[in-house]
Amino acid sequence: MLKALSVATNGTRLAGGVVKQSRWCRPFSTNQSLALDDQGDDRLLVVGSGVAGSAAALIAAETYQIPVTMIYAGGAATDCNSYWAQGGIIYRNYDPQSGDSADLLAKDIHRAGAGLCDANAVQKLSEEGPERVRQLLLDASERFAHVPFDRKEDGELSLCLEASHAAPRILHKADHTGRIITQHITQAAARHPLIQQIPRTVVTDLIVTDDHCVGVETLDRTTGLTSREYGWRGTVLASGGLAGIYEHSTNPAGFNALGSSVALAARQNVRCQDLEYVQFHPTALCIPNESRFLLTEALRGEGAILRDANGRAFARDYHQDGELAPRDVVARAVFEESQKESTQHNAFLDITHRDPDWLRARFPTIQEHLTARGLDLAKDRLPVIPAAHYTCGGIATDLQGRTSLNGLFAAGEAARTGLHGGNRLASTSLLEGLVFGASVADYVGSEEGVELREEAATRVFAERPSSQISNSGSSKNLASLEPLHIENAADRAMHLLRALRRTMWDYVGVVRTPRGLQTAIDELDDIRAEAEHLHATCPTLETAAVRDATCAGCAVAVAADANQNSAGAHCIVADSEVDSDEDEAIAAAR
Repeated sequence: MLKALSVATNGTRLAGGVVKQSRWCRPFSTNQSLALDDQGDDRLLVVGSGVAGSAAALIAAETYQIPVTMIYAGGAATDCNSYWAQGGIIYRNYDPQSGDSADLLAKDIHRAGAGLCDANAVQKLSEEGPERVRQLLLDASERFAHVPFDRKEDGELSLCLEASHAAPRILHKADHTGRIITQHITQAAARHPLIQQIPRTVVTDLIVTDDHCVGVETLDRTTGLTSREYGWRGTVLASGGLAGIYEHSTNPAGFNALGSSVALAARQNVRCQDLEYVQFHPTALCIPNESRFLLTEALRGEGAILRDANGRAFARDYHQDGELAPRDVVARAVFEESQKESTQHNAFLDITHRDPDWLRARFPTIQEHLTARGLDLAKDRLPVIPAAHYTCGGIATDLQGRTSLNGLFAAGEAARTGLHGGNRLASTSLLEGLVFGASVADYVGSEEGVELREEAATRVFAERPSSQISNSGSSKNLASLEPLHIENAADRAMHLLRALRRTMWDYVGVVRTPRGLQTAIDELDDIRAEAEHLHATCPTLETAAVRDATCAGCAVAVAADANQNSAGAHCIVADSEVDSDEDEAIAAAR
């Protein structure tokens, strides 16, 4: 894992900790007054450090020589959701016997997406994906990343099969593909002389003037002081999804996946779409009083079987493809089976029929986690339950990542490109980040992007005189507050976050009802109002996080309530179909 990057005070952070002077760089502001010189504004701002943000930054800097500033809340660039992807990334199987092609991949995506995918987005990913993988992840030079994916004995790339894929086309590195990709692509970004990184910094709001996004307002996690960052080239929101707003999630603990990008956009009335399609992963390890741990799709691709407490395989009761059916189908199957028994767990993942040595070599991260809990892939049937996993919708964009607000782009899980429709196909997420993150940079570097830069520069000059003090809605910073007040605000923020997560799980979960969604909307409105007030009076990491999370939660609940058609990851049933006992069972799935 990368070590935490310190902030370059007057230049760009390079490999080995060397700071290179650059005419466009400037000191990171530690007060509320503007610190940018005019030339320093001529840059692209990227919010987030994962695959999508890094792809946008690298293509902008390397291909178009555009200065980039990446801003992220973690202490290191690898502190992002991309890091935790287990399974792999879609490539192309060039073996003629596989029958793989762009058209075949497109069919798989459409089938998994419940017929709701945008055909142009699917075509773009299917056709451009392999070349973007070669460019950004298989590049032997130091311009981009050179990721050591697993290879066969003959040196060829190893490609595996995952659920709902018609051919083995998944590049992987054991069961920690996201980790190895993130390490290498963030290292490539860190060593590029035109890319500056600002860690431990929370983006709290967008700066908008005359319907044009010209920058972001930030909060330094260490000092609690606010600042403004301007970028003539545009602002890219790429800080991940919102599945962390659920009580049970496969996303890492802490403040990841709380919907920060969606919240930033929503507060400026930027169009968001398909937020009701929150994907629940079918197989999260279910151990009482523990956070859910992802058991990758690749396990089922390698032959794992879903069984009930009596050992009966049940997946084919729900779909002819059994364990390899689309995720939404398998998630509901596991959910329904788990409700059939009230005295014991009733859904297990079983791969004990495979060779023990092979299993431990193929899935070392999972086995390490299991060993610490007295379990073994080769010996035990693993108790599983669905958990919130991925945001299929998000900030609505076109194929270049443009949003409804000029100067604002989105990429990765933060964006709704239309690729996933109602349900994401396994291992599309990392590839989507590469393809659409790079497309943002291609647009920013185009002639039209240059025109956008000139328009933004004019607006920044006009906006600056009135912006010496941040107007993010936060009237205070930590330096002016008593320590006890800060501590109390942080405690209250965590209480609100727990309440939010429970409400989302109980009423906006795997199965939803109109009555439950109305209950959620009422409860979330109250939580959101308090969270907004809390952040306004005490701006901290915790209060900023819960403000974003409640904004995102409200948006998901409202979107779900507005869509009465069950499809993909959005399953809504009539109130009459869910009696009180089943209501209790849904809540008990925690």
